[in-house]
Amino acid sequence: MPKVTLGKKVNLFMFNFNFGKKKPDIKQYAIIGVVLSSVIAILSQCSSIPSNQLWDLLDEIQRKYFPQTILNEFIIKDDEKLKRRIGRDVDRAIDDYWKQSGEKPVEVPAPIFSEKPVDESVCYTEECKSLGGEMRLCAPWVDNCFNSRI
Repeated sequence: MPKVTLGKKVNLFMFNFNFGKKKPDIKQYAIIGVVLSSVIAILSQCSSIPSNQLWDLLDEIQRKYFPQTILNEFIIKDDEKLKRRIGRDVDRAIDDYWKQSGEKPVEVPAPIFSEKPVDESVCYTEECKSLGGEMRLCAPWVDNCFNSRI
């Protein structure tokens, strides 16, 4: 018959289980920030590509190939990089809409600029004459813009 001892129970299998993903600590953010900022600055200086475009490229690469990494968290925490990401996403969504709907984007015509010479019957002083004549900006769809008095 086997010998049975009474006393402490020994647990051989101890697991520490956490829900969700582990949040990076400040040390990891600092290391990633220093390393990436240095690399981006060096690449920007060597290639004469603006650093914002390099950050955008890095962001798109990590979104496609390495989602849910600390790099994604680093970009989301930075307001400037997040604004640029949102701008790119909105522009991409608008382009997709125009492609899928088949409609053409609305084009706003440029305004019409006009300038008249100085009217000496109204302007007597040199200061007034130095300002120049009347200037107007008119929308192309307004018919009598140049004939009307403001």
